[in-house]
Amino acid sequence: MNRLTPLKERHLLRNQEEYQVKYNYLKFPSPEEAATAMQERQAILSAIESRIKWGFHNSKVDVTKLSKGCQLCGEGQWSCLFINNLCNGKCFYCPTQQTDLGKPQTNTLTFDDPQNYVDYIRRFGFKGVSISGGEPLVSFEKSLAFVQAVKEAFGDEVYVWLYTNGILLTEEKVAALKQAGLNEMRFDIGATEYKTDKIRLAVGQIPVVTVEIPAVPQEEELLKDKIRELHQLGVNHLNFHQMRLTPYNFNQLIEHDYTYSHGEKVMVIESELTALRLIQFTLDEGIDLPINYCSFVYKNRHQKSANRMKHAPQVVKPWERVTENGFIRRLFVKLPVEQEAAVLAELDSLIEQQLAFYYPQKRELSFHHYILDEIKQLALPMFLEYHVSHIFPQETGINEFDPIPLNEECQVVIERRPAILPIELNAEMLQLLEELLDGQLSYQEADSKAIQEIMTHEFIPEGLGEYH
Repeated sequence: MNRLTPLKERHLLRNQEEYQVKYNYLKFPSPEEAATAMQERQAILSAIESRIKWGFHNSKVDVTKLSKGCQLCGEGQWSCLFINNLCNGKCFYCPTQQTDLGKPQTNTLTFDDPQNYVDYIRRFGFKGVSISGGEPLVSFEKSLAFVQAVKEAFGDEVYVWLYTNGILLTEEKVAALKQAGLNEMRFDIGATEYKTDKIRLAVGQIPVVTVEIPAVPQEEELLKDKIRELHQLGVNHLNFHQMRLTPYNFNQLIEHDYTYSHGEKVMVIESELTALRLIQFTLDEGIDLPINYCSFVYKNRHQKSANRMKHAPQVVKPWERVTENGFIRRLFVKLPVEQEAAVLAELDSLIEQQLAFYYPQKRELSFHHYILDEIKQLALPMFLEYHVSHIFPQETGINEFDPIPLNEECQVVIERRPAILPIELNAEMLQLLEELLDGQLSYQEADSKAIQEIMTHEFIPEGLGEYH
């Protein structure tokens, strides 16, 4: 058996921890089966290579004709408001339980008042808003009120779309959403046995109509017929998601003969291959219906990174930096008692310029990477750590936080906490850090756990997930 890299070993252990004894019921590929599946994927990608354009660190297969909503998602300019957590569909692949009406929520924040949500969008500069659930049409008046509030406040500056299974959609609701200024409606027709009658109500009324469904392997031939039908109906975009396993849908998914892959979460290998084959089918047939394959690694990496990038600038210190992956990088040395006075005196002007800062309680001198050469001359052990930011409705009392007012009556807080334990930089890691700061380094998997931690927190990994 090939030795796992630290990253793959961490994925495997986390996957085992998530499913406990149920993990033993899952079918993972042997090394030979994984290699065969990887070869099949590469064959498809090679066949379509000249007709697609990769994007978002090569985790999204074709970005030539993304909907504006998908483009904003990839750019980290999107807020998803879950209007409720209650759904009238019975999709076997649904990853979460949908049985609670709840309150409109995003990123731990709840918004009873649409105006507070508008102020949240304004404060953090979002350019896109999606109304999701659950099923938004279960709470239609509430969904409509949020669409109206956002469009009245921002007009064309903020692109708004709504997800629905369409079961409760009527001509009257389409008209109301159109009047409110809804830019795009997305249908999960997998919830309705792939019926398209409700899509017909939206086409020609809502400016952009998209179908967004998981790539279900056993439905591949049916989906080919649906691609032709959706194109004829005038649907603008088709989005395929990669199916993922969760504790909630476990019992439904294991009824099917799927092969799973370890990763950031447990994914269905056949789902990805189905999506890619359907992209190739559409291109080969010359069907002008843009297909966006939303791989789980794209969603997990880019959406989480975008979330961190929105919050980190609010709490980063002048002597720290936010990485490409949205973590706050902190460099520091520990000052021995006998050197404290002399070092602080020597660096006094740099501290005054906020290129360094001393924490006397911990005897830690944080410093900006601009003065790395000066700090190296101190010949002290050097440490690197990463912090992550989170937004909450109020302080938890656990971590350092900054209050962020949304308006005169409403505020949120952004907390920061260590993402990993500090890494003491040996000569190899210090050289790696200098290459990183000089822009000479890009993401790569590493055999060293510490170097892998640096890679993971600095960069968004490249490419689709590896099967194993």
